[in-house]
Amino acid sequence: MPPTSTVALEGPVNRTLTAARSLLVTRGRWRFPALGYALRGLKTLPGPVREPVFDLMRERVGEALPEFGDALRFMEAARGVPDCRLWQRRLLLVRPRLGGVSTREVVSDDGGRLRARLYLPPAHAPAPTAALVWIHGGAFLMGDLESAEAHWVAIECAATGIPVLSVDYRWCLNGLHYPGPLDDVLLAWEWAVGHAEEMGVEASDLHIGGGSAGGLLAASTTLRMRDSGGPMPASQVLAYPVLQGVLPPATPAVAAELEPLHLLTDDLIAGMFANWAGEADWLDPYVSPGLADATGLPPTFVLSCGHDSLRRASEPYAARLARAGVPVWHEVLPRSTHAPFSRVGSDDGGYALWRLRTWLTGGPGAMH
Repeated sequence: MPPTSTVALEGPVNRTLTAARSLLVTRGRWRFPALGYALRGLKTLPGPVREPVFDLMRERVGEALPEFGDALRFMEAARGVPDCRLWQRRLLLVRPRLGGVSTREVVSDDGGRLRARLYLPPAHAPAPTAALVWIHGGAFLMGDLESAEAHWVAIECAATGIPVLSVDYRWCLNGLHYPGPLDDVLLAWEWAVGHAEEMGVEASDLHIGGGSAGGLLAASTTLRMRDSGGPMPASQVLAYPVLQGVLPPATPAVAAELEPLHLLTDDLIAGMFANWAGEADWLDPYVSPGLADATGLPPTFVLSCGHDSLRRASEPYAARLARAGVPVWHEVLPRSTHAPFSRVGSDDGGYALWRLRTWLTGGPGAMH
């Protein structure tokens, strides 16, 4: 169901959509595809040589891609940037208790569209009262089950007794757009519902959540479940989510806080969104869940980052949820930049994990 402000939004959305599609066609310099082809070659090297290179690129690739068109051409030439596992091994050395978590790969033969990893708590952990279906971000271009936003969140939650199904999905590369990634997440949600007993919970104890682009996919999956009458999640967790392609203007207070910072630009966000949406209408609530009717949605935890352009959409969306009668907890990490769940061992990442676990095990009442 479209929002009541659809008519008012059509002009800005259409103008931004036209500009964003132009950016996808005209931006992008030759050196970025060349770097992508070089990376594709690196993937063929032996693991001991390849892994340190990918470890370095994982930290730096985003800094080298100033325009979305550059990022898109780089990723298409490289056929994706894999995440190495060196950091995962280092994490186990400093946090050995995480070694008690067991994992199982969940893969479907249905065109490979169901790709996920199940994380189960250590054998001595108490019986779980909640389980999480978690979706990593990555601008619909990167990120996989090895990335920090996928693995770190999942293994830390599982180590404290919360089973997690970490979900992968197809990237929006080489002509793939909406609804491809969303369909993949829907399959994973249906798998979790059908295998809740394997996760140690009832289907009614399953929560869904995601970070950044994964937050959009989590929100859209919840909307699909609500509208189709399918099994609803116990709650949704939207961490610094992408909710729409045209960000609302910031309030004067937020604008004063964001203005001096080097943040994700509106052009970059619009370019990413155009690539996600393809030919779909940006006003479609499954494409832009921040514009959807919020009636009947489950309890929602919205986590915003104070130094992040995307708070311009997540903060008003949290307010809309509350006006619709949805139990909502909105928290802003004041000095945090985008994606703390990707910063392994950071103070803001650790705090965000603690709040996530608190929400899953205690709900809104435990957040005070």
